[in-house]
Amino acid sequence: METDPANKTPFVPLRVTWGWLLALGIALIILGSVALGDTLAVTLVSVLLIGWLLIVSGILHVVHLIRHTEIRSFWNILGVVCDFGAGFYMVANPALGALTLTLVLAAFLLVSGVSRLFAVLHADLPHKLWPFLNSVLSIVLGIMLWVHWPWTGLWFIGFAIAIELLFRGWASVMVALALRSGAPRPVVSSQPN
Repeated sequence: METDPANKTPFVPLRVTWGWLLALGIALIILGSVALGDTLAVTLVSVLLIGWLLIVSGILHVVHLIRHTEIRSFWNILGVVCDFGAGFYMVANPALGALTLTLVLAAFLLVSGVSRLFAVLHADLPHKLWPFLNSVLSIVLGIMLWVHWPWTGLWFIGFAIAIELLFRGWASVMVALALRSGAPRPVVSSQPN
């Protein structure tokens, strides 16, 4: 019994569960909208979560260092101290943690944007426009976060999470609707040309 080669796509099993993907997308859009409504609360909750994750990471590293004495070194112990220090700092005062994370993010965006800009300008690429625009956007965003700091520290992390939830939700909705409609997809041939 031969099967139709057009049905041999990895999307066939997903076509059956497109409804779940649509429901997930709608839920993410709702969550993103709620998060966008109170970015300060989302920022503080996310900083608390990061703080607790760092504390748990420090505990797991201590257990690992106790069980494996051969890997104890200054750098491993320093990593544990940094995990605990940053974790307790964020849990004890999430607002200051958010301000600190935003400042670190601003510096990261600025430095990575400048370095990528130099790489794009010195590289021989056929399409430089998008990498160039991406680099400039990182630099501008880093400068804006830096110039408007500390106020950006109170809302930016929550805003970024909300936007991510909204975009991920819309992407899931669009994929689900495309799977539901059964739109023809290009079939990749496994035979060499």
